[in-house]
Amino acid sequence: MAGSYGIVGCGYVGSAVATHLRRQGHELVGTTTSPGRLAELCDLVDHPRLYSAGDPMADASFLDRLDGVLIAMAPTTATFEDDQYEKVYGQAVPALVEALRQRQGRRPLHVTYLSSAGVYGDQAGAICNELTPPDCSNNANALLASAEASVLSLNDASTQACVLRLGGIYGPGKDIPSYIRSAAGQPVRKNGNHINAWVHLHDIIRGVDFAFGRRLQGIYNLVDDLQFTRRQLSNALCDDFGLPPVIWDNHDRPGARIFNARVSNARLREIGFQPSVSSMLEPVAA
Repeated sequence: MAGSYGIVGCGYVGSAVATHLRRQGHELVGTTTSPGRLAELCDLVDHPRLYSAGDPMADASFLDRLDGVLIAMAPTTATFEDDQYEKVYGQAVPALVEALRQRQGRRPLHVTYLSSAGVYGDQAGAICNELTPPDCSNNANALLASAEASVLSLNDASTQACVLRLGGIYGPGKDIPSYIRSAAGQPVRKNGNHINAWVHLHDIIRGVDFAFGRRLQGIYNLVDDLQFTRRQLSNALCDDFGLPPVIWDNHDRPGARIFNARVSNARLREIGFQPSVSSMLEPVAA
């Protein structure tokens, strides 16, 4: 049955989810903080809105009439770490949560929040799941964890909220395999022994749909099945094309934010969701 959904943050992921939901016949509100993108949103959603969470003049009345909200806000510049993380996860997300808490009426609402598996930080390559405490020794991770807790505080009799922790995203427009191959034979100043988590854009869309449909509550890792080190992944990708290997460091750079964890997707699998793309090493149907 068609419903009314809001997507707060129509960037790469939010726009892809909007396209999917619109094809299903849902009525969509989509927001951006950039006036220059409003015209583009007209092709994606029924009701494009310029909305900056935390702005005291922002009109959040569109939240009153929704059946579901996807929070897909993310830093918008390359110099993101502490400053941008604070603006998005320390200020904007809690402000949006407060606006959701104050919406008019008690229409049943589901909230899905897109976070990052990077919150696990340095687990020394160990397997981690949703019960593994985040590595908050890094300020960016602490801000991510705080934003997650803010969203989950919405859970009550009329509102269900869940957090999807995403791996690094690949898919249309984000050809990570080609990017890695472009470094073949070259030195890269990152620790090749670290394990990253990944997820295909198509499975993020499916995961959001699954979360809305099941009205999930709590935290779920939305990652594919690959648990390779950077070196193992780049070797596999380069070998397929007869390319020399990427030359990774064997140590951490001072002050670098570390992500080194085998992130488990077992919790989502146990309730019926499984990735349609198991890893970027497999061909993906168009």
